[in-house]
Amino acid sequence: MSDDRQAISGVDWRYRVVTTMSEDAKLPSGRMVRKGDPVSVTTFIKHGSEVLAIGDPSAPALFLSQSHKAYEQALQIHPFVGTLPGGGERAVSAKVYDYLECMMTAVLFAFSALEAFANEQIPEDFTHETHKPSSKILVAYKKQSIERYVSLDEKLATVLPKAASKPSPKRLPIWSDYVLLRRLRDRFVHLKSTDRAHSKVGSPYPGSIWSELLAPKQPDYPLIAKKMMLHFCEEGDTHWLKCCPF
Repeated sequence: MSDDRQAISGVDWRYRVVTTMSEDAKLPSGRMVRKGDPVSVTTFIKHGSEVLAIGDPSAPALFLSQSHKAYEQALQIHPFVGTLPGGGERAVSAKVYDYLECMMTAVLFAFSALEAFANEQIPEDFTHETHKPSSKILVAYKKQSIERYVSLDEKLATVLPKAASKPSPKRLPIWSDYVLLRRLRDRFVHLKSTDRAHSKVGSPYPGSIWSELLAPKQPDYPLIAKKMMLHFCEEGDTHWLKCCPF
C-alpha cells in the first residue's frame, strides 16, 4: 500500500471527501499540514449553543453502511437456517421478527443509498430533456428538478449515463439486480394486503413478503447498490467507495 493510501485508510470510510496534501501548507484554521497528510472537507453543525466541526459525511456511505450492518446481522440470526429454533410459537416468532427487521433495513437503506448517490452524481449545470408522459411536449429539467421529479429508474438508465458519459446499465446484469431491489423496496414502502397475507382456510401457505424474506438464500442487497454505483464512477476516485469495507 502506498503512503498516501495508508494515510487515507486510517480515516473513517464514511467521510465524503478525503485526499492527501501534495505539499506542506497552512490551513485557513491556522493548522499546519505536511505533505502526505490526509485532509478532508469539514462541515459545521449547531448543537444547542455549541458549534461543532465534523468531517462532511457521505450520505450514500451512511446508507450503505447501515444496509450492510443490517444484512450481516440478518444472516447471523436467520431463524430457519441450521438448527430450527425451539420454545414454541411465541419464542420462534420473536426471533423471526428480529430477522425481518434487519433484512427490511438492509433493503430500504440499500435503495436509499442509490437514491442519494444518483442525486449527488448529477452535475450542477446538467440539463435533462425528456418528453412528458403521454405527450410530445419536451421539457428540460435542471438538477433540482431532476432530483425531485425524475424517477430513480430514469436517473440510472438515462440521466447518469449521459452526465458521466457511461453506457446505460439497463442491458447489464446489474440492472436486473437493481430491479429486484427496487421492487422489494416498493413492496415495503407501499405494503398491500397481498404482501402481508396470513394463513387462511384454503390458503395455508400465503405468498407474502415475509415468506420471500425468509427464503434461506437472500441477495446481497447492499452489494447490489454498490455495484450499480461502481458502474458510474471509479472506485479509486471516491474515498468512501475506495475504503468501503465490503
